[in-house]
Amino acid sequence: MAKRSQTALIPDMTHRSVTERIAGLIQDRKAPASWWIAFVISAALALMLLVVLWVVFTTGVGLFGINIPVAWGFPIVNTIWWIGIAHAGTLISAVLLLTRQRWRASINRLAEGMAMFAIACAGLYPLIHLGRPWFFFYLLPYPDTMDLWPQWRSPLVWDFFAISTYLIYTSSFLYLSLLPDFATLRDRAKHRFAQYFYAMLALGWRNSALHWARYEKANQVMAAVAAPIVVSVTGIISLDLAVSIVPGFHFTIFPPYFVAGALFSGFSTVALLAVVMRAMFGLKNLITRSHLDYLGCMMLVFALVVDYAYSQEIFTAFYSGDPNYFNVYYDRWTGPYAPIWWSMIFCNVVLVQLLWFKRVRRSPLALLCLAITSNIGMWLERFQIVFTSTHADFMPSAWDTAWPTTWDWLVYLGTLGLFVFLLMVFVRVAPLVSIHDMRLEIHGSKRHE
Repeated sequence: MAKRSQTALIPDMTHRSVTERIAGLIQDRKAPASWWIAFVISAALALMLLVVLWVVFTTGVGLFGINIPVAWGFPIVNTIWWIGIAHAGTLISAVLLLTRQRWRASINRLAEGMAMFAIACAGLYPLIHLGRPWFFFYLLPYPDTMDLWPQWRSPLVWDFFAISTYLIYTSSFLYLSLLPDFATLRDRAKHRFAQYFYAMLALGWRNSALHWARYEKANQVMAAVAAPIVVSVTGIISLDLAVSIVPGFHFTIFPPYFVAGALFSGFSTVALLAVVMRAMFGLKNLITRSHLDYLGCMMLVFALVVDYAYSQEIFTAFYSGDPNYFNVYYDRWTGPYAPIWWSMIFCNVVLVQLLWFKRVRRSPLALLCLAITSNIGMWLERFQIVFTSTHADFMPSAWDTAWPTTWDWLVYLGTLGLFVFLLMVFVRVAPLVSIHDMRLEIHGSKRHE
């Protein structure tokens, strides 16, 4: 029984009951009212995003709150924030698989879906920030007769490779994990259209020993490849900043700092989605309080790593003896963006200490609140890195402040709506909890009894 408790399973669960419970969410039950509310609101926000983008592209990016020296502004803040969430999703699933953490079965599908839709939102912002997205092919590394080569010194080219690589990998990893579950839905489908639909998605999966052997091997290889891909891609995003000579960017600690920050925001988002989906679809037997406890522990671990990075960043700034670094932190603490920095510290350093208490970690409402504040804190962290590092550069005559405009906020709300809309559609088409991983967990727990 001790092993079963360790895997966070509810006793008396069987392969049949798990399959009927998860597949039944799609095939046997109508969507709950809360799903329809989320679907309609998110669809409206996604449609609003289309309208806002049409206005921005026909008018120009001058609608955004950008200027010189804060040329990157709000779009790049949101790009980095979305990329952090996306990278963490796949890394969480892959690392938990490689380390054989059996409790991953209840949350790995949410993490993989979150990664897929977050990277789609992240990829929009560089195109929006271009102002002329129809010239996006300037970023592609192709030779032509007009000597049009990408500017390899531009971070935009790095972002293209980072985002496109990660998009391909994440979609492949997610689809591979869905294959056995699509076959289950195909075999349980009662309507002809659903049978054809899931048969097409299952790619001829027959549940044979050969299929499972190849699946397990491919899954292990994909998971092993995930870690270096995620670390290198996150490193590229951080190096966009670290290789510059801007004092607020030029920190060698940025690559590991960004990876830890991504994992912190990723575990926070998975915890948020787990609590919401658990309540929306009544999954208390599949996503138990033990799962929430584990997620809370992981949030705390990576929050402490991020907090350590904050301290080292400040130490480096003052130990360097460079007055420009002094000015960056003096400005962050007392300048026009000081409320952003102190709010970030409150969310990412002060509030997360509540996760030391098991009672807080096992409470869905408390964990939901801390997941939201952690995501806000990580977004504020990206904001203060981009804005405070650039608004006061080496030339005091060029110093200026910039703030997001209404159009900035509308685009951000639109991408949030797009993310939720894609997630709502996903959970009605594919199992939001991995059926075959849950069966494997039940099998493993019974074997250890």
